[in-house]
Amino acid sequence: MRILLLHPEDSPEHGPWADETWDRAVDLGRGGAGTYKRWREFLRCPAEPLRTLKLEDFPAVKSAIASGLGRVIDREGLDWWELTAILFHQRLETLMALQRFAFGLGAGHQVFVTRPGIHADGLRLFLGDRLHCFPAHFSSRNRGLSHYLRIAFRFKPSQISQIFWDKFDTAYEVRRRFAARQRPCLEPVVLLPTAYGNVSSTGIAYADTLPESKFLMVATRQSGWVVSPPPNVTLKRLASYAPGNTQNSDENTKLDQDWRSLRHDLDSVPEIAMLGRLGFLESFSRLFRTGLGIRDAWREVLDREPVRAVLCGDDSNPYTNIPLLLAKMRGLPSLSCHHGAFDGRYVIKKNHADVILAKGRMEQDYLVRVCGLPASAVEIGAPAQTTSSRSPAKNKATRERKYILFLSEYYEVSSGRCEEFYRDVLPSLADLAVETGRRLVLKLHPFEIRKDRERLLARILTPGQRRVTEVVSGRITHDILLGAWFGITVLSSVTMECALLGIPCFLCQWLEFWPYGYIDQFGRFGAGRILESPEQIRQIPQIIEREPVPVERASDWWQPVSKERLGQLFLGRQLRERAVEDESRAGK
Repeated sequence: MRILLLHPEDSPEHGPWADETWDRAVDLGRGGAGTYKRWREFLRCPAEPLRTLKLEDFPAVKSAIASGLGRVIDREGLDWWELTAILFHQRLETLMALQRFAFGLGAGHQVFVTRPGIHADGLRLFLGDRLHCFPAHFSSRNRGLSHYLRIAFRFKPSQISQIFWDKFDTAYEVRRRFAARQRPCLEPVVLLPTAYGNVSSTGIAYADTLPESKFLMVATRQSGWVVSPPPNVTLKRLASYAPGNTQNSDENTKLDQDWRSLRHDLDSVPEIAMLGRLGFLESFSRLFRTGLGIRDAWREVLDREPVRAVLCGDDSNPYTNIPLLLAKMRGLPSLSCHHGAFDGRYVIKKNHADVILAKGRMEQDYLVRVCGLPASAVEIGAPAQTTSSRSPAKNKATRERKYILFLSEYYEVSSGRCEEFYRDVLPSLADLAVETGRRLVLKLHPFEIRKDRERLLARILTPGQRRVTEVVSGRITHDILLGAWFGITVLSSVTMECALLGIPCFLCQWLEFWPYGYIDQFGRFGAGRILESPEQIRQIPQIIEREPVPVERASDWWQPVSKERLGQLFLGRQLRERAVEDESRAGK
């Protein structure tokens, strides 16, 4: 049997494999229902996506990562294997999926992959000379200037600049020279570390909940910067705290020794050994060294500023997780929350926060039931900001339902075939817009490039469909949400925003590319309606009439924390000690 494996950037119709005969085709990316129907007709053989890991597979991933814990510890008590291994978990999951595929093949199966890369390298570990890769001269053209130009056009100039600094000035040796030092805050502050706009918005929402308290937001990169913060939030750049010329040579030597010892022992862990054999562990020593510079910058923040607590909106990012860990070691209250609806990486990572703030029972149930966190570690407490405007009863009566809202994502980051996703969904939505006298609004993710997506629309929509379609970039506005007849997405945290406004939001489960069970959780709590196939899109008007949004469940999705409780959490141990003292005095 001859099996063709298609890299996410390749298609069966174009390439030297197009004229050959195949018995089976497997997509290493993720396409739509129409994708594999078209491929089956073209290739005249079965075609389907590679089976990826499911939730039940993640204990093995977690166990593999846990095998290296406690071995590479710096003088502050930070575990650098734990901090950096989270950056490699997707590669590990890919290799485990490829291993499962390879072990399911028969002895006579011959496998061909369309180009070199992690998939070809990984499969060669399991298949040896039974794996064939198409000639390098074909795929090498994709590594020339045109390849890098295509990549550059996928990013905005600001994103390219940010990628450059993240790669070549990780520890702020250059940027610190241009970041003016500011005077320390005069009053005790809650530290809000951030690297992205969504994290910043979440931190500011909690700051708005407690306007009488002071907050210090420190951005690791430009994408976390906020132009107009509220009066109780001070913004600073982490680069302005970077000490520069930090002498960590003795510590580097110790960590290198610890890493070499651990690296040797990790060869006995089959999953991690796969990463090692492909060279993915070679960069760990460098990551440790540059990470110490970032650690020192955060240590300067805690030394110079009157920080009384830390609220981390993304503890899966090592650079915003570090201040949470340092604060906890100093006995400061440490809280975490997530800027989106869910964070599925809790199925593989440890929680170090005193309390995780969940936005409602839906997220709390996900963290405890799905991710296995102890119930005592999770407390319901969403920020209070904008909840007054999230009144389904009010909005249902006043809004004009003139939009069909498709919430797009940057699918390519997870090997999704964006054009194929669009082909499954957008033509049917545009037809619905024409039939009902509405407009189709394609809302882009901040990482998506408008011109790139408009080119896709030109290929997949008819002129009549394009006339009722408009592309919207930037942050989604309340006016757009309020004007939506319904929302539809593969997966977006805006699903919850829609539900809180009484707007039906549909989730394209057949296109789901994250393995963490997010869509099932939305459906379990009634926040999203699950579609199982493209054909169901035409049934949406009937579904809306038959199944209104269960607005009585809004508190399951979003339950604000009180000012008093949030203030107590930021006091943490100080509050508990004071309570013990009060009880002791009362008993005397």
